[in-house]
Amino acid sequence: MFDSIKPHLPGKYFWPIAICIWLAALSVTTYIQFGALKDKQEDITWIRVWVLLSPWFLNWVWVSACIFTATSFIERKGWKPLKQVLSHIVTCIFLLLSYAAASTFMRGWLVNRTFDENIASFFKTVTGSLHMDLFIYCATLSLAFGTRLYQRQMEDRIEVRRLQVLLVEEQLKTLRTQLNPHFLFNALNTIASLVRLKNEVEAVTALSSLSVMLRTILENKSNDSVKVRDEIRFIESYLKIQKMRFEDKLDISIEVDESCMGMRIPAMLLHPLVENAVHHGSQSTFRKNPLQIKVEVIKGMLHVNLRNAFDENTTHEGHGIGVANTRERLSRMFEHFQFELRRCENGLFETHLAIPTGETDA
Repeated sequence: MFDSIKPHLPGKYFWPIAICIWLAALSVTTYIQFGALKDKQEDITWIRVWVLLSPWFLNWVWVSACIFTATSFIERKGWKPLKQVLSHIVTCIFLLLSYAAASTFMRGWLVNRTFDENIASFFKTVTGSLHMDLFIYCATLSLAFGTRLYQRQMEDRIEVRRLQVLLVEEQLKTLRTQLNPHFLFNALNTIASLVRLKNEVEAVTALSSLSVMLRTILENKSNDSVKVRDEIRFIESYLKIQKMRFEDKLDISIEVDESCMGMRIPAMLLHPLVENAVHHGSQSTFRKNPLQIKVEVIKGMLHVNLRNAFDENTTHEGHGIGVANTRERLSRMFEHFQFELRRCENGLFETHLAIPTGETDA
């Protein structure tokens, strides 16, 4: 029985607040009563008045706790409205009678009344002044309802936030699963081209590089982020395969600030951008495709600049699945980021990415 009620008990902050409130009410009432009695009873003291009134006020501490507990318990049971109203009425009658009995007998103990006198005083309280206690009970119950409503709203907000985080995580996983087959298709297509061209040695080397890349993907399958160092190593393996396919046309330049190497970024973030650059650069009329990658930190942001050649006769806007998924991932992972695709002079196309710097590993 207690285990079912325990989750509904007031929190640790309830008790000091309730005690302070009822002590303050007791002290104010004592001050008023003492002022009215001191001229009539010369031997009366403020402390004596405080002690005699204390049962009627301090018992409201545990009664208030019971009201808050009952309100939470009844609300969480999910009963029909009529059953909830009847439950509150029964609880009200039981608590007020218990309160009257406890206060009457405590007061009787303080003034040395007999048992029969306490019984008579109890019935006098029930038939006389209990309506004032009913008013206090209703006020406390209203406060309990308001507190419970606020708690429920906060719980709903926390639950919505938790579900939003889970949804974003699942969406990011979905985007990553879209990236990996996209990359795998292009890599296998490259190796197939080498086989068709009878470049067996290069095809074996490419397969070895691919196996390293797939192993890296599997190792980071459950990781949301990787070090810049590992992402660059992954890209270098990928470009090694593409270098075999495009031979001398691909002119690679990678410049990474050493201070960036230990920083963590979302896994497989840069690779689709590089893949997009290789794809569009291969379609350009340039004799060489200058693929330039630069990674640096500027004012607390990790900047990645990627330049590649493109065919000026085509509408190269970089809206492939890899770039689209990258933009989607960034919008879900960062509140502030930059992701720009623009044409430059001399037939080059630039992809600029800037994200907040993450934690740094040695």
